[in-house]
Amino acid sequence: MLETHNIVQVIRSGNFVVLDTETTGLNRWDEICQIAVVNSHGHVLMDTYVKPAKPIPADATRIHGITNDMVMSAPNFAGVVTNLVGLLSGMNVIVYNALYDRKMLHQSADAIGLAKTDWRTLSRWWCAMETFAEIYGEWNSYHQSYKWQTLSTASRYYNPPVIDAHSALGDCQMTLAVCRAMAEAVK
Repeated sequence: MLETHNIVQVIRSGNFVVLDTETTGLNRWDEICQIAVVNSHGHVLMDTYVKPAKPIPADATRIHGITNDMVMSAPNFAGVVTNLVGLLSGMNVIVYNALYDRKMLHQSADAIGLAKTDWRTLSRWWCAMETFAEIYGEWNSYHQSYKWQTLSTASRYYNPPVIDAHSALGDCQMTLAVCRAMAEAVK
């Protein structure tokens, strides 16, 4: 419960940003194809497609709707990383599945031969998914931890409006709404 109270304090402070990515897949060679960042008030700080080094597979497009044509003239990861570093530097960063999104930031840098940014040193990362898993309370005996729930499950649990799910910006807004609801629910 300590981690839950810590993230709730961050949410209540209003001193955070929310980040989300859409990717070309879930594997070790996949990359970011869209990234968004909003502040604690929901104002958009970044919302851009990112042109990956490899084409977006049809399976990924079926999930998030992002096509190769949509990213054709988008900047590659090198074109967004400097701005992203500026937005996240010294901030509390809340992500629904922080480990995955940080991994994708590293993989996107690797794909174009860009030096990795040490995101965990640059900013303080908080995982809304792990916090919600604890609140939801479904225990996984095998892993000896709470079972991770999807953002859609968290959204249905708190019932905020779902707008443009499976877009980076839509998922940022949904994560922000879930975070606000968690902060209200935790005493």
